[in-house]
Amino acid sequence: MWSRNARDVGGLPTRYGVPTRSRSLVRTDALDTVHAELVALDAGLVLDLRSDWELKESHPLDGTPSYRRIPWIDPEAERLREPEAEPRLLDVYRNSLTRNAAHIARIFAAIADAPADRPVVVHCKAGKDRTGLTVAVLLELAGVPRAEIAADYAISEIHLGTQDGPEFSRTLPETILGSLEHLDDLGGVRAYLSWLGLSPAQIHRLATRLVPVDVPAIVFDFDGLLMDTETTMVESWQAEWAYHGLELDLDGFWPGHGGDITEERYAVLAAAVGAGFDRTESHARRVAHRNRLHAELDFRPGIRDWIATARELGLRVAIASSSPRTWVLPHLERVGAVGLFDQIVTGDEVTTHKPDPAIYELALGRLGVPWAIAVEDTAHGVAAAQAAGMYAVAIPNPYVSAAAVGAADLVLGSADELLLTELLLSATPKGSTLVTE
Repeated sequence: MWSRNARDVGGLPTRYGVPTRSRSLVRTDALDTVHAELVALDAGLVLDLRSDWELKESHPLDGTPSYRRIPWIDPEAERLREPEAEPRLLDVYRNSLTRNAAHIARIFAAIADAPADRPVVVHCKAGKDRTGLTVAVLLELAGVPRAEIAADYAISEIHLGTQDGPEFSRTLPETILGSLEHLDDLGGVRAYLSWLGLSPAQIHRLATRLVPVDVPAIVFDFDGLLMDTETTMVESWQAEWAYHGLELDLDGFWPGHGGDITEERYAVLAAAVGAGFDRTESHARRVAHRNRLHAELDFRPGIRDWIATARELGLRVAIASSSPRTWVLPHLERVGAVGLFDQIVTGDEVTTHKPDPAIYELALGRLGVPWAIAVEDTAHGVAAAQAAGMYAVAIPNPYVSAAAVGAADLVLGSADELLLTELLLSATPKGSTLVTE
């Protein structure tokens, strides 16, 4: 590298199973000349975190399209600082993360908006404090273990030759680890970046600068997943049994997966009621009850946020439901959601249903993508998605246990348990076949 404290932060392990990208983020101390290595790097952004008072001469890249200076220290906030209240370097770091929020927000926004296919170079004077905090936040977002973040931070004092100096000149692991713990107190790194004012898309771009993501689409099941029509179905049957003075035992009556077995259910009810059972009246009464429940039914928690994020990030969004179009579309129309989806593929368009992958293969073909994330609520749906080479996320409906969908790549209790942007970092293709019409 071109200076004593310069290094690429690529190659570090992450919790997503892939190392951080090389030639994506480089940290360094102040640049005094434009070295051949820097020219060869072809950085899309060289971000200088120094303050006005530190500049003795112009930056060697000043005036070039890639150079930008955003001081980490906010001079207005600095006037309110009480140095005696910050006896340790850790205290300075912790308070700086909030005291300088206005400037830090601009720093991370600049990195998020930098060309994704070209490196970002970040530096201050020594490349250890302001640069160290900036890089630590980015590595935390990328899922790098904190021990690795601390090790990268600690290298600076070796490079600078300050390991035998006073604490404020050193880069002790406990300093950066304590700073990351402070982020925990603020709700975590994503909450901190959101508090700074960064959008979900910007936060996602910060993460994907270091962690490769190539998810092209997300495909949702409908019944029990997008909308909890499984519960309304169960409640309508329970109400109908109660109308006859009977209590419905769901064990054996409810299979825990899709499929039209309505007549078998009426046969069970008819046998329980005995003489005088009128199937036509029973059906009308049950459907009317269910329609009343549907009047207030919207998407399950967190689903709309996932769809909004997917569209903001440019992902294709689809539905692959075993139910017929005449069932799915009216529900979507009722909640004004038809336009949220690029494709709506329904069971009346295929000859075989889940767990056969036909409907997912058709959805992938219409989307024009080789694979996608599939979101399902049953074991049959999970099996169909995985057979189509998709990454299967299971969010079981209230009548399916987590164990029943345990074969999924990820099992959640609700979509609001995990941001879609974080899910995208861990999803990988299983190998699929593209079917085109």
